Amino acid sequence: MSSLVIFSVHVRRVAAFYGAVLGAKPHDEPSGDIRLIGDREEVLIHSVPAEIARTIEVRTPPERREGAAIKPVFDVESLEAALEQVEAKGGVVTAMTFSIDGLTRHDVLDPDGNVIQLRGRTAAF
Repeated sequence: MSSLVIFSVHVRRVAAFYGAVLGAKPHDEPSGDIRLIGDREEVLIHSVPAEIARTIEVRTPPERREGAAIKPVFDVESLEAALEQVEAKGGVVTAMTFSIDGLTRHDVLDPDGNVIQLRGRTAAF
């Protein structure tokens, strides 16, 4: 994956999460959105229109959003460090983890409850 757009009610909080977990640098956009650029990808955290945002409830800790038809997968330098950042930045580390082809994969929830998968070359899980 080279680029992804994530819609959020809380742009700054979600951008801080992805920036810390992926090691990406934030670049504020004139629109108020935040574009994160890392070594492997670009993630744009895009604000949800106000009329839609009023209908969305985001809880702390986040609850899993079940209705998504996709799950983004991100390669991380250190899976252990990325999982620490998930919890430090308001996400949830789930129990779903497995290894395939020398890569350990771990599902996590971002602060809005979106399920993403982190993968790295560690067998600690």
